[in-house]
Amino acid sequence: MRLWKVVKLCAVVGVTAGCSRPVPVPADAGVTAAVLDAGPAVPLTLDILVALPDGGTERHALLGLDSPVVSPVRSLVLESNRPLHNARIRVMDESDRALESDDVPEESTSALRYRIDLLRPLEPGHRYAVLVDAQSGATFDDGSGKEVPEQRLEFRTSGERERPKPAPPKRKRRHR
Repeated sequence: MRLWKVVKLCAVVGVTAGCSRPVPVPADAGVTAAVLDAGPAVPLTLDILVALPDGGTERHALLGLDSPVVSPVRSLVLESNRPLHNARIRVMDESDRALESDDVPEESTSALRYRIDLLRPLEPGHRYAVLVDAQSGATFDDGSGKEVPEQRLEFRTSGERERPKPAPPKRKRRHR
C-alpha cells in the first residue's frame, strides 16, 4: 500500500515538473514586445601570439589548465575574444615581479589585442604568467558590463635553463 502511494506521488511530481503554465499577456497597450535571448554566455578566452625571429608566429591558448611552451622572444601579443575595459595586462616572472615592457593596447568593439614589447627577451626554460587585472578599482569588465575576475595564466619558455655563473672565488687578504 505504501509503495503505491510513493509511485503515485512520483508520477504527480513528474507530470507537474514537465508542464508549462501559460504566461499571462498584458492587454494594456496592444504593443507586443519581443524578448531577445542573448544566447549562452561565451567564456573569456585569451591567446598569446609569439613573433618568431624567422618572421613566423606561434599561437597558444592560455586556458589555465596547462602551461603552453613558447619560444623565448621579446615581443608578445595577447588577444581576447571580447573587449576588456579597465584591464591591465602584465607579464610576471617566476618570482612574481612584473617584467619591464612597452605596451600598446588595441581595442575594438569585439576584441582586445594587446602588444607587449619586453625590454629583455624571455629566458629559456623559465616559467612566466600573464596577469590580467583591473587598471583602477577592484574589477574590470568584458565590454558588456559583466565583471570579470582577475586572470593569472601561466606559460613556459622552450629551451634549457641556463645555469647561473658561479661566484668568483674570494681572494684572501694578507695582513701586514
